Amino acid sequence: MRGFILAAGLGTRLRPLTDVLPKPLVPVGGQPLVERAVAQLVAAGVVEIAVNLFHLGEQIAAHLGDGSAWGAKLKYFREGPEVLGTGGGLKNAEEFLRGDGDAFMLVNGDVWHSFDLRQLAHAHRPSSLATLAVHRAPHRPELHTLAVCQDEPGGGSVAHIRGRPSQAPNDFKVIYSGIGVYSTRILDRLPASGPACLVQDGMIPAMAAGESVRWTEPLGAWFDCGTRAEVLRASAYALRLRAQGHPAIP
Repeated sequence: MRGFILAAGLGTRLRPLTDVLPKPLVPVGGQPLVERAVAQLVAAGVVEIAVNLFHLGEQIAAHLGDGSAWGAKLKYFREGPEVLGTGGGLKNAEEFLRGDGDAFMLVNGDVWHSFDLRQLAHAHRPSSLATLAVHRAPHRPELHTLAVCQDEPGGGSVAHIRGRPSQAPNDFKVIYSGIGVYSTRILDRLPASGPACLVQDGMIPAMAAGESVRWTEPLGAWFDCGTRAEVLRASAYALRLRAQGHPAIP
């Protein structure tokens, strides 16, 4: 399985810091977010990894190099003159993502988490369009936009994305963590060129056409590091884990 790190965002909520530093290089607990993402993918056995670049992207490429420092083999996909979005970024790397397999692992470059990504890879079923890692955060209720059904321990089917859950008694809402395993079939759903949204242009139409999307809830913490407050919360948590002797990468 190959991996893809979304690292082309503008980081507008973190300005003025991101006027001079791309968001994926923002340090959390002393380590840049994108560096940790590479290390976590490698720990899960995903060593061939693509990274898309746009805003100050050369800084990311200069920092990570060829990835050998983390045991990875990195390939960069530069975007321009406009950012391609989550869907367009994947479509731009279609040949790489198809590779020799039928699925790839996707990670947002602006999240900090302590999930064991091997669990996510193990949970994915080839018949599913995607298996999404989800999280529940009581302090961020506005992020709970994924309605799911729990039809097995720790997982189940996704009922709605950005929609209202059905009336089934076991439905509830969770956060999509920005981390998932996707079948390469999702690439067939995305526009051939130009900006596109993975969810709006790919996932929602595919689900309407009958594709199955599943979820799993890995153990661990998760932070959306798009604001200063969340970066500080994530850093405090990471430093606390380090002080307690926990391994840096699950």
